[in-house]
Amino acid sequence: MNAVDWVSLADGETVVWQGQPRRRVVLQGVAMGLLSAVVVAAVVWAALSAVGVSLAVSLAVTVPLAVVALAVPTAAVWLWRRTTHYLLTERALYHRTGVLSVTVTELSLRKVQNTAYEQGVLGTVFGHGTVTVDTAGSEGAELTLRAMNDPGSVQQRIAEQASRVRGDDADDVPGSIEQWQAVRSEVRAIRTALGER
Repeated sequence: MNAVDWVSLADGETVVWQGQPRRRVVLQGVAMGLLSAVVVAAVVWAALSAVGVSLAVSLAVTVPLAVVALAVPTAAVWLWRRTTHYLLTERALYHRTGVLSVTVTELSLRKVQNTAYEQGVLGTVFGHGTVTVDTAGSEGAELTLRAMNDPGSVQQRIAEQASRVRGDDADDVPGSIEQWQAVRSEVRAIRTALGER
């Protein structure tokens, strides 16, 4: 999906980064589906066996229910991943999600107060995690980017762009450290000279 398909960018606004949850998140849906299918099959089979239903009827009821139990979580995670998009421009962070009812959230980078990322044990091992973006005056995360590959670099990119927009980038300070140390030395010399008079 192209960025311009789901968000209207201002004239001259350029895309800095765009992404989606990692593809492997669908495997988590498959794992949940397999677990659900095994549990449903075991419960239905036990219930039908207790009632004394024939083997053919038990199979005819258990197999379709197990297939549905496998398909629902797998399809839900696949659809979520497929319809979730993130877009970082030079002035805002956008989040799009939804199939029938689409929601697009725009978060002005000027309002971003804090960014962070979190990785659990598996996230650390496999290189994925969650990025949270907080704004001034919000209680909790304003926007959460889940199941992101390399969340540290995503968080850093958002933080750097927000810093540029707010104008508090350290690179905006004129002069080098050595020049500022020389200014400090001069000020101290002037203070000393004034103090001796």
